[in-house]
Parts: sequence; C-alpha cells; structure tokens
Amino acid sequence: MSATDRVSEDIRRLAYRVERYLRLEATERLTMVTTFVVLAAVTMALATSAIFFLSTGLVKTLTLLTGSDMLSYYIVGGFLVLLILLAFLLRKPLIENPFVRMFSEQLLNVPTFTEQMLKKNGKDEQIRKLAESLVRELDDYEEEGGEE
Repeated sequence: MSATDRVSEDIRRLAYRVERYLRLEATERLTMVTTFVVLAAVTMALATSAIFFLSTGLVKTLTLLTGSDMLSYYIVGGFLVLLILLAFLLRKPLIENPFVRMFSEQLLNVPTFTEQMLKKNGKDEQIRKLAESLVRELDDYEEEGGEE
C-alpha cells in the first residue's frame, strides 16, 4: 500500500469517525432539549393547577375574614400580580443566569472531538511514529544494499 493510499484511507476513517461523533453529539443534545421542554411543559401545567387551587382556597379563607367575596378575589389577584412583577424584575438572577450557566456547561465544557481523539490515540500515535521510523530505517537499509 502506497503512502498516498494510506493517507486517503486515514482521511476516510477520520471522516467516518467525525460523522459518527457529530451524530452522537446531535442526538445527545436533542434528547436533552426535548427532555427539558417536556419537563417544563408538565411542570407549567401542574404549577398552573396548583396556583389555581391554592388561590381559590385563599379566596375562600379571606372571604371568612373579610366577609366579601369580591374583596377576597381582589386581594388574591393583587398578590399574584405582585408575584408576576417580582419574577419579571428578578428574571436575570432567577431565570436567565442559571440557563446561561447550564447551556455554557453543556456546550463549552465538553471536550472537543480532537481532544477526545488525542486522548484515545495518544498511544496509537506513538506506535505509528515508531512504525514510521522503522520503515524509514528499513528503506535506508535496503537502499544501501542490505546485508553485505
């Protein structure tokens, strides 16, 4: 096998590994995003139901204290509006920063394909260099006429 054939074969193997790695990474990322979206949707549905029932219970309790259904609904509605306003004002430290941290860890702290291959191929590279030096020595030996 000529040097050109070996190089082209190495390039084909590398391209195959890169393709498989990219597919695996894409599958992993899509799985994580899908899981997050489904979990967020279920959490939102359950949280909405919980808030509805808790608010209704609070309205009934306040009705006993104030004597007026309308006043109780206004009090609970005003409290919920204050919570929404507070969440909007604190959106950066409560929502945005944790998401940025999570996404940056997922995207930036993962070793690159090259880093992973260098770890795996460190010994392979040493063996390859040794084999190449032996081939050069054999070629030099044959050019000099072999055994005399």
